[in-house]
Amino acid sequence: MIDSNNILSLLGIPSEKIAFVDSFRTSEDSSFVEISLVDDRPKCPCCNSSNVKIHGYYKVTINNSIIKTQKLYVTVDMRRYICKDCGKTFKQTFPFYLPHKSISRAVEISIIEALKDNVSYTFIARQYDVAVNTVISIFDKLPRQSRLQLPEVICVDEFHFSNKNHKKLKYPFVISDAFNGTIIDIIESRTWDYLRSYFCNISLYERSKVKYFISDMYEGYRTLKKAFFPNAVHIVDHFHIMKLFNNAVQKVRTRIMKREEYGSKEYIFLKKHWKLFVCNRNELKKYRHVNERTGVVTDWEILVDKTLNYYPELFLVYWAREDFAKRVLKEQYWMETKHTIDFFIQKFGHSEILELQEIAKTFSNWYEEIINAYSKTTYGCYLSNALAEANNNNIQTLIDLQYGLGLFERMRNRVLYINRSKHEKPGR
Repeated sequence: MIDSNNILSLLGIPSEKIAFVDSFRTSEDSSFVEISLVDDRPKCPCCNSSNVKIHGYYKVTINNSIIKTQKLYVTVDMRRYICKDCGKTFKQTFPFYLPHKSISRAVEISIIEALKDNVSYTFIARQYDVAVNTVISIFDKLPRQSRLQLPEVICVDEFHFSNKNHKKLKYPFVISDAFNGTIIDIIESRTWDYLRSYFCNISLYERSKVKYFISDMYEGYRTLKKAFFPNAVHIVDHFHIMKLFNNAVQKVRTRIMKREEYGSKEYIFLKKHWKLFVCNRNELKKYRHVNERTGVVTDWEILVDKTLNYYPELFLVYWAREDFAKRVLKEQYWMETKHTIDFFIQKFGHSEILELQEIAKTFSNWYEEIINAYSKTTYGCYLSNALAEANNNNIQTLIDLQYGLGLFERMRNRVLYINRSKHEKPGR
């Protein structure tokens, strides 16, 4: 039970305002506090007259569940006054109570802080024993998050979002800082009309200071870079380059699997253990396979190599990926990387495997951008879209678990609020 002697300090209420206070518990997780206010008899707010009388009494019940595991409700006996000179009635003021609301200021502040975490409105509502719409209403009253200044290195990407107001606009556009992951802004759509309108409102001076522009291999981003970032070097993210190889491995594996007899050992192994063929080869060394019948322990690396040797087509695609990854990471300067990319375009282009031919075509189409991806920058390191991809994962997680994010502006404001709050925290 809450000690009534300490209740005022707990609630942050000045004792001189209180005539009576009492507390009692109704259940293990719920407590009530009753408070009677001192009759301070204020002047009339309309005519400033002191000729004020009590016109009546009323009770206000306020949710003050600032302790997440403990529900606390405060009932306040309040007065309604009437001015005998002008006839106007008005209510007694109480700083603990927000007019026309059923929660305390402390709860509202706690909810605003909780909104900085990547959790749903429903989760916060349950923590503070309020309605979901109350949490949404509190958030909607926060200031709109503004665009930040463009940094020297920007990452651009998109994520899937079901926009209630514009159902055809499924892919909002995100601009992130490549070095710290701060989201610069979110645009409603990655379509050209939206991007052109947005970047036309940013000065050429600001855009010309962008040194590197990192994206995936979406053609619209190349158009955007050429139109609005004339001084930037365009880099295709490493992940999307390696994804070309992983997709090729998967296509070949699936094609071979379908040629095998359904239910055979070869079919089952190719189907069940598909991840082994696209994961980092170094990861294979960490795991062992135990035969359930014999108990014999075998390295996954041995099993994968045995399978690759049995299927020459899969062998060539798999080792093409490994060879590429090993070779490009050794390069440092642009011309050295160029020679390596030229080598692989020639090699894959003359391959009999269709998937490798497709990779050669993609390399030729995104020639300079891929060379830039594996060449050291003026910062002395490789640049990638890693932090932008992490932002997208966080955004998608929030959207998946969230009620109330169907409107783009609300979603944008919440994502930016969470992201920027994280980067403002000391020690982060």
